[in-house]
Amino acid sequence: MKHGKTRHQQTIVVAVALLALLGLAMVVMDLEEIRLVLGQASWKLVLVALLFTVLSYVCLSYSFAMVSRIFGVRMGLRDLFEIGFVSYTLNHLVTTGGAAGYSLRMLLVKRRGLSIRDVFAASLFHSTLNSLFLFGLVPVSLVYCLTARSLSGDAALGAEVVAGLLLLLVVLVAVVLFGGTFRPAALGMVGAGWHKITHRSIESQLKDLDSTLARGVASIHNKPKILVPPLVLVVADWATAVAALGFCFHALGSPIGPLVLLTGFSIGVVVGLVSMIPGGLGAQEGSMGAVYALLGVPLEQAVLAAILFRAVYYLVPFLISLAFYRRLLREPGKLAPEP
Repeated sequence: MKHGKTRHQQTIVVAVALLALLGLAMVVMDLEEIRLVLGQASWKLVLVALLFTVLSYVCLSYSFAMVSRIFGVRMGLRDLFEIGFVSYTLNHLVTTGGAAGYSLRMLLVKRRGLSIRDVFAASLFHSTLNSLFLFGLVPVSLVYCLTARSLSGDAALGAEVVAGLLLLLVVLVAVVLFGGTFRPAALGMVGAGWHKITHRSIESQLKDLDSTLARGVASIHNKPKILVPPLVLVVADWATAVAALGFCFHALGSPIGPLVLLTGFSIGVVVGLVSMIPGGLGAQEGSMGAVYALLGVPLEQAVLAAILFRAVYYLVPFLISLAFYRRLLREPGKLAPEP
């Protein structure tokens, strides 16, 4: 029995190592292009961008830890913070619909002998809060594109349709997440789709997930104030990420206005996420460059800033996160003391 448990723990360690290697592979793919951009940048301003990047990840990881505690995850805040940090750095770098980061998070939780259900529910809730805020910015950004550049014809119609659909999506997701009536129906549709594709039933797992989500949402309904700190941290996370991109423009000698900066950021990041290209390679930089060029920023400067932002916000935090793996994998089955 002990031998079987040891082999199980070794399998988890190997899986975590493979995910880390996947992230390193993404770093290597970007190195040459980023090296050329760094040669043109002001290092002092790059360091300021890195400072805002650190603040962004602190807000993101700590908000995840706080949401996890709301959902009853019995783990120390330090462990939750570090698990959130390493999983989000991998997720941001590799993207792929969040699969890599979620997989890493579940493996690290399982290694500690905890049920992954509560952590998965907390992760789903936290990711939804983040996504709602980001996707809510896109319609605003598209409206700004329409007014600032007076788009007409097919371009204007396309922007209006996308803005409307994204706004509808934000409303629907919020209703499903917080509305107890609609959530079981939505999860039932997911289960039916899964069964049709794989011929396997996950009805019991989805019921467990629904009950866990219901418990967490009920806690928030009973004490709404407990959601205020995570929400503030989510907003701070995105604000500092935008600031990091702004200082990437400054570092290359081409500062831009806040509304233009926010518009290119929100559209570019969303395109990178929904493209399903690993790391959003090319998709994020290309869409950012196109939007900024539309808003009057020189295309070359916009693309260079987007590449520098990838180095500052995606690559450097992932490399820092590698230092956390040893402690997170050191003592399986033991929890950090709770505060």
